[in-house]
Amino acid sequence: MKKILSSFFCVFALLTIHAQGLYIEMKISTNGEKEIINGLMKAYSQDGNSRTEMNMNMPGAPAGMGNITMLTLKSNANTVYMINEKNKTYSEFTSASEPEDMKDYPQSEYEVTLLGMEKVNNYVCKHVSVKRKGNNHETEMWTTTEIDGYADFAKVKTKYTGKANMYKALEAKGAVGFPVRIKSIDHGHEVRIDLVKAEKRNNPAVLFSLSGYTKQEGAAMPGGAEMQEMMKQLQNMTPSEREAWIKRMQEQHGHDPH
Repeated sequence: MKKILSSFFCVFALLTIHAQGLYIEMKISTNGEKEIINGLMKAYSQDGNSRTEMNMNMPGAPAGMGNITMLTLKSNANTVYMINEKNKTYSEFTSASEPEDMKDYPQSEYEVTLLGMEKVNNYVCKHVSVKRKGNNHETEMWTTTEIDGYADFAKVKTKYTGKANMYKALEAKGAVGFPVRIKSIDHGHEVRIDLVKAEKRNNPAVLFSLSGYTKQEGAAMPGGAEMQEMMKQLQNMTPSEREAWIKRMQEQHGHDPH
């Protein structure tokens, strides 16, 4: 269980949006030999602010661990706010550096292979494989330009998207666009992301407001895992440190880490 939870968090908990007036909804699944995680992620942006909501089914995890809401605000861009909707509280942390998973590399380091044309999630797509030189890790993407304003969506920054030089490498192969499907292997588990909806729209200001919430220092997430600790680890830890953290969390709450 610790490896599949690690895979899930390192992929999705780092999502940020820098574009204006967007809504993105994605279906997520992560599976291995015995364990399956699935759920939905919704991301909103407006006027430089962003909100990400994740609702995941994660067997064996502490209760509520798969329900996470995060805010980043233009007025304090280096701070992430973890929202507890039930208790109307929030906790915050500040990151001084960009996580390794989010970094872009020189265009020459990306190896893009065009695998063909396919229709995926009702979009005509270019199916590509993306690797970085010196790294055996492969990511498959199905990119499309059929989404209205696709270039704005392509700027959304995640582990797999929003990287200018990688985008240039895709462009050089004639595969620009926003990915409507992403497949990758992480810690022996297949991670798959499918686009459900992507649209430009005016999102209400209340989605990006802390009004009515009370700051809680060292606030605990459902299941007892501290928000501060979780987010610091997710931002900065190595893969082995991620696994160790997941193991400690599960042992602390009486869950079998295997």
